[in-house]
Amino acid sequence: MDSALTGGYWGDVTSSMDWCENNYELTPYIAEFFNSWSSLAMVVLGEACAYMNPTGHKGFTMLGHSITVVGCGSWLFHATLKYSMQMADELPMIWAIAISLYLSVTMQFKSNQTTFKWSLILWTVFTTVMTACTGGKLEFIVFQATFNLFSIAMLYMTWRAKRSLEHADMPEVARLFFHGLKWYALAGAVWLIDTNLCQYINGQDSTSVLPFNMQLHA
Repeated sequence: MDSALTGGYWGDVTSSMDWCENNYELTPYIAEFFNSWSSLAMVVLGEACAYMNPTGHKGFTMLGHSITVVGCGSWLFHATLKYSMQMADELPMIWAIAISLYLSVTMQFKSNQTTFKWSLILWTVFTTVMTACTGGKLEFIVFQATFNLFSIAMLYMTWRAKRSLEHADMPEVARLFFHGLKWYALAGAVWLIDTNLCQYINGQDSTSVLPFNMQLHA
């Protein structure tokens, strides 16, 4: 992949990330065609979660809409490869997983909810400001540290929820958590491959083991 390839409508790449998909390959108006359009799956998922919410809990509706915002930001980011649009992708990811973590913790633990809520809000605001107002390694470290920390916490809360469902003699529902973790692990694996092993899978470099780019990020 020629990550420096420009000549498209949006000009030079200013984002800190440029994926394995060739830039402006199919149209001069969208930098990463497949990565952009695949982001709309999150919009569909988010709105489905929001409107098919069987609990009626406003927090779950908000969570669904936050996933929609992630999808919209991801589309803009991959379509332009501009740093400002990268923030439209990364910051909603932090907000969405913070909402998810808040719901998980408050549903499973009934004490100190106010303290936890404000601690989570303050840390999310801090991460938002640091991610949006810094660049380079600092932005990368702050964003990745918070997102991965929240993700690990969510994995633990998911395991607790799965165990509780099994104890409540609801194995069918508990199995959904296992399938979710399985697909999450697969998604993480292909993300890492696309990010770190592009020259071996892009179908263009002499070192590529594939005849074409599988668009793993998409």
